[in-house]
Amino acid sequence: MADDVANDEQWLAGNVGGAFKVGDTVHRPVGPWTPAVHALLEHLAPRLPHIPRVLGFDEQGREVLDYMSGHVIEAPQEALSEAQIVSLVTWTRDFHAAVADFTHPGPWRYFPVPQPTLVGHNDIAPYNSCFDGDDLVGVFDWDLSGPTNPLSELAFMAWNCVPLWADIGADAAAHRLTLMTDTYGGFEAREVLLAVPGRIQLMIDGIATSAAAGDPGMINLVEGGEPEQDRTSLAGLKSRIPGILRKLP
Repeated sequence: MADDVANDEQWLAGNVGGAFKVGDTVHRPVGPWTPAVHALLEHLAPRLPHIPRVLGFDEQGREVLDYMSGHVIEAPQEALSEAQIVSLVTWTRDFHAAVADFTHPGPWRYFPVPQPTLVGHNDIAPYNSCFDGDDLVGVFDWDLSGPTNPLSELAFMAWNCVPLWADIGADAAAHRLTLMTDTYGGFEAREVLLAVPGRIQLMIDGIATSAAAGDPGMINLVEGGEPEQDRTSLAGLKSRIPGILRKLP
């Protein structure tokens, strides 16, 4: 059985690494955070669509999850359509409602986020989502789940989904950011925009700290140059923020 699984494995591209598709399932390495992540997914299973089911463990001790099929937007060649942004943000709002009564002591893999009010995904982005046309059909890679708050989650989504890491022009950035906040409700676009630099700096610092502590996924990110790329992109965003603010209502 183990040899059959090994022969049928298909490596799934990703920055952290280590995930393989086997038939209709995904096999991933586990860590100290895995019990908390599985508890979260099991809590959400009857309450929220488009998430993977936890199916157990394979002979190598890796977790086994549903494979989420659909089109993954490949940046920078592609960007989310406006309808895809609405679909993903609507799902995020429903996710936050579904997780409001969930608690777990962890440990969690993600870096501490100030003033946590709920357990979030912490990495909702085009590369962790799949679509059927404009409709969301899956959100995967839950290993970075952990305590956060809605503003921090939306700030990270704005970085990736507008996307604010790229210079798409102040008018387009303001429009797509407003679309996000209008869909989610409860936040102004400028509030989310101004939260982005701190949220991304938290990620940059956390990747370095976790890599130094020996987290193999974070080591892969460092070796791939992601923190340095993010520093450059963040500096660019900071220079564009005044122009985007002028375009917001």
